[in-house]
Amino acid sequence: MTDAAGGAAPFFIVGSARSGTTMLRLMLNAHVDVSVPPESRFVVELYEQDEVDVKATLARLGAHHRWAAWELPLELVQAELKSSRIATYEEVMSAAYRAYAKAQGKTRWGDKTPRYVEDIPLLARVFPSARFVHLVRDGRNVALSYADVPFGPKTVARAAALWAKRVQAGVSTGRALSSGRYLEMRYESLTEPGRTKSEVERLCSFLSLRFDARMLDFAEESKSAILDRAQHYNPHLGKGTQAQVRQWETSMPAAQIEMFEAVGGRALDTLEYARRYPAPSLRARAGAALARAGLPIGRLGTTRE
Repeated sequence: MTDAAGGAAPFFIVGSARSGTTMLRLMLNAHVDVSVPPESRFVVELYEQDEVDVKATLARLGAHHRWAAWELPLELVQAELKSSRIATYEEVMSAAYRAYAKAQGKTRWGDKTPRYVEDIPLLARVFPSARFVHLVRDGRNVALSYADVPFGPKTVARAAALWAKRVQAGVSTGRALSSGRYLEMRYESLTEPGRTKSEVERLCSFLSLRFDARMLDFAEESKSAILDRAQHYNPHLGKGTQAQVRQWETSMPAAQIEMFEAVGGRALDTLEYARRYPAPSLRARAGAALARAGLPIGRLGTTRE
């Protein structure tokens, strides 16, 4: 399968925020052939129709607040396009990624924008050869991780609702794609001692990439690709996959665990994460409902992982 210009099939890394997608981006950037730029968001936000005016679309791309982080002149994107007037939306967006990859000395491109987990149907249609890697992480640990950043939900119930919404969207639409286009990976497996290499090899096989051992040393090989913001909110990025992080089993109060499972239990079941409370109490369910309505019930702590 190839992209709009006949190159190797592109890929999108998606998932709930705080699930390890930045780490996976750095792993892939450590590969000698692969380039994954900073989060885009503009691919979905700028989409209006399949055939577009090139000049107008490039102007909108250059004005998008996420484009600046790529530090790439629009002229290099224009140079990748065969037509200077009319092209498909896929061709224009693919040209941007190819230009970025070339600037990095790479030949294969992908994207890491977690929230695209809710946009898989659109992206799968616009990029008919694209593959999707859905990285999932136990939602209770995702909730703990939200406590360490100034963005995202601040109560366990709202964290559970957002996590469940996104992972269920990814699972339902991803699994519905044709064979060979969707891969689910677990953060826990990717970071488990003794399993990282086999998981990276599985990823490479799915993406039709030869395994590159440098992916296992991503903290060193891709350190230049770590954005200041990412480093600040993901302090373990420079420590590799074995960095110790807080775990919900020991760091989350029992009442918050039960409240999370009252909201996100079905998603935990779908992904085969064991629940502590298979039948959450009425009190937990009521507290979760009140928290989702805006009351400060079950507020997440602020201790760093």
